[in-house]
Amino acid sequence: MGRIRKIKNASELIRDYPNFISKPKNAYFNNHNPLEIEIGAGKGIFLITKAIKNPDINFIGFEKDSTIVLKALRKINILNTKLNNLLFVNDSAINLNQWLNKKSIGAIYLNFPDPWPKKRHMKNRLTNSYFLQIYHGLLVDKGIIEFKTDNIDLYEYSLNSFNEFDKFKQDFATSNLYQHPNQLQHNIQTEYEQKFIKQNIAIKKFQFSKH
Repeated sequence: MGRIRKIKNASELIRDYPNFISKPKNAYFNNHNPLEIEIGAGKGIFLITKAIKNPDINFIGFEKDSTIVLKALRKINILNTKLNNLLFVNDSAINLNQWLNKKSIGAIYLNFPDPWPKKRHMKNRLTNSYFLQIYHGLLVDKGIIEFKTDNIDLYEYSLNSFNEFDKFKQDFATSNLYQHPNQLQHNIQTEYEQKFIKQNIAIKKFQFSKH
């Protein structure tokens, strides 16, 4: 999507928005609805759409770049309706356990994460065994993880990583999502997904569920 121009004082500006969480709490919503999260939520188009379409589900987006979090919060701010079921956190996935309780998440979405293509950077991939252990602890029984990417190397690495981690079961996997019309019925495109489709790049997707 091109380099994002940093917004001065974004880390301070985001604190003025009601859909922003500044520090961990025991409960983030005034209800007991199911909770789903997106890691690397970007500018928020995926979660905002999810929240609008699913008012009985709570959503939290984790994004480590404060400028991008601010852009997502501004999108919410111009809507004609309040999204009381959506919050954003300005933090990375490494700290998920500081924000969330064990067995509290119904679904985790990993949409177009950084592929970290260099071998020395593989430890940063959000689908390595270290992160899979974190996800497993946070998910409720039968909770799901959905993953999308345009990068075939990351797709194959991630698919192998999940299959080698014996606490998850593969529900679905494809190297070309748009060849499966039944999977597109409830599909929500991210900004990256829209860009790659225009470039005729195949979208890779899989879903795993917790045993």
